[in-house]
Amino acid sequence: MMGVQSDGSYGVDRSLFYSFPVVVDPPGGAYRVVGGLDLDTDTTAHVARTTTLLRAELDEAIAVDDQLPAASFDDVAAAAAAEPAAAAGPVTA
Repeated sequence: MMGVQSDGSYGVDRSLFYSFPVVVDPPGGAYRVVGGLDLDTDTTAHVARTTTLLRAELDEAIAVDDQLPAASFDDVAAAAAAEPAAAAGPVTA
């Protein structure tokens, strides 16, 4: 299992990141979602509930983001370069 952006497998919205069964192909580490697994009724219901919750969280985050002043990538990059330690956050051992 690996958390990856959904490709629509198992009914999970493409806009979400989700933990899917994957196969990682060497040497480059490309992955692909294992499709076609038969999910029992309980697992299908769990995936549907979790997808609904994740979609609601994403919608809420987008709504909050829409209320914030816009910052360009250049603004964010300049702020991070000016204070790299602050941008990275605290370091803990």
